[in-house]
Amino acid sequence: MAGSAQGVIESIVRALEQPPAVARQVRKPVITISRTTGSGGDKISEAVAERLGIECYDKEIINGIAAEANVSRNLMENLTERLDAVDAWIYSAVFGKHVSRDEYAHFLSVVIRGLYHTGGVIVGRGSHVILAGRDVLRVRIVGSVEACATRLSEQQGTSYAEAKREVQNSNKRRGKFVWDIFHSRYNDPTNFDLIVNTDYFRRLDDVVELVLHAVRARGLDRRPTKTAAK
Repeated sequence: MAGSAQGVIESIVRALEQPPAVARQVRKPVITISRTTGSGGDKISEAVAERLGIECYDKEIINGIAAEANVSRNLMENLTERLDAVDAWIYSAVFGKHVSRDEYAHFLSVVIRGLYHTGGVIVGRGSHVILAGRDVLRVRIVGSVEACATRLSEQQGTSYAEAKREVQNSNKRRGKFVWDIFHSRYNDPTNFDLIVNTDYFRRLDDVVELVLHAVRARGLDRRPTKTAAK
């Protein structure tokens, strides 16, 4: 997993300092993974990142760039100057003051466009919309409400009914987030390059293999991947 928010920003800045020709040669693959709750998407994301030797950026890391107090003003200035310049609102976001929805969307887009230059697996946060049209693999991991609730109930030791409500509420929140911020439908299949329904996969590592095959098929990574854990 990635380190602190400050470390992430430093990595982005270093990547942006590379000459364009060099950056193209050394750029690591970028995979965005959108997932429904209980589908196994979080574990799949981490496993894909581990197998490819790249970072996995979840919502805590991405949101932490705005929330973490030790993110320095100089780092943010450097980053924003290199990514089409962001208005002064970003500084209030970093230091914990109120920002509007539009400001948050702009900030989120800057962060994810920055992560594109470092490479990695980017989990959720509308990254599949922000990076549309770029040389990335956009993956969606899904499952039926029933299968996801069953998996979640077993993992958390809760009742099936409680897990089902959690799955439904979480999927509704995620869909609303993507629509409110990006005006994009959460379940639109044309927004993704690969969609996998995990309902009948006994081993999530088999789904990881599918994603890795798609990465290679897209020409995003030609290095041998690490051996899967048994």
